[in-house]
Amino acid sequence: MSPHTPYLPNQHDFEEIRKLLPDDAHEVLASAFEEGLTDKLLTRWIVARKGDIKAAGAMLEKHITWRRGPGRPVEEEHHGVQVNLQHKKVFLQGLDKTGRPIVLGVGARHRKFDSKEDAMAFCIYALDTAVAIGNSHDDWDGKFTGVFDLRNLGIKNADLTALQVMFELLQNHYPERLGRLFLYEAPMAFYALWRAVSPFVDPVTKTKINFVFAKNAHEEFEKVFDLQLLPRELGGEGDWHPIEEAHRKAMELAAKRNSGSLTPNSQGDEMAAAAMQSPSVVAVAGAAPGPKSATA
Repeated sequence: MSPHTPYLPNQHDFEEIRKLLPDDAHEVLASAFEEGLTDKLLTRWIVARKGDIKAAGAMLEKHITWRRGPGRPVEEEHHGVQVNLQHKKVFLQGLDKTGRPIVLGVGARHRKFDSKEDAMAFCIYALDTAVAIGNSHDDWDGKFTGVFDLRNLGIKNADLTALQVMFELLQNHYPERLGRLFLYEAPMAFYALWRAVSPFVDPVTKTKINFVFAKNAHEEFEKVFDLQLLPRELGGEGDWHPIEEAHRKAMELAAKRNSGSLTPNSQGDEMAAAAMQSPSVVAVAGAAPGPKSATA
């Protein structure tokens, strides 16, 4: 089967995979700001295992166990999160033209994580924020779009552990979440890292990765993004929106939804009101200064 022709689950598949999961699966997933045990969520796991229900069930059961322990939502006060928020290197820019959250990272602002635990914590924090923002829109397809600004990337920014942790999470705990990933202005230093990590990246994931350079960025980005949501430094017409502000709003909305105090309509009203204050459509109340030259 071609990687571009994913398996399409049916109702029988959903019934069979639910039989393989623990009774509290829905509650565990919902408490981690995921959709809960919906057909939409199950579809991602079944597609990730190419229609093999037993394999998908085993994978999802491991994920549920992970969510009970090391994969619990990460608080902003966590050391690994606090240290990396200070670098001002990850932004959540709103939704692309297909309604997917836009996660933007600035490579030159990254410093090697102090530990794999810190790397895992910050990546979970960022991914869960994107998921929570996506889930606040009923028509979200479950995927997000990533843009990594790799201008001025140097040895001090090279972090094989960070790449390994990110792809490990995407493949084992956030399957079928990545819609597209744009690597902007990747320098030679990045290709050495990419060669080291690419053998461990799923072939389907590789098809979603696009290397983009300044000479054709405007044309490529305009197909996918409203340019008002991309920073001017990347050829857009907008500002930078720090992920921590999106995180706080997303967690607030997710908590209301999970407690039953927020209906889909009222949730949409809150997001619409937020959009009035910021073109990012994720209720970020102002933007942190973006990197003028993508340096620390």
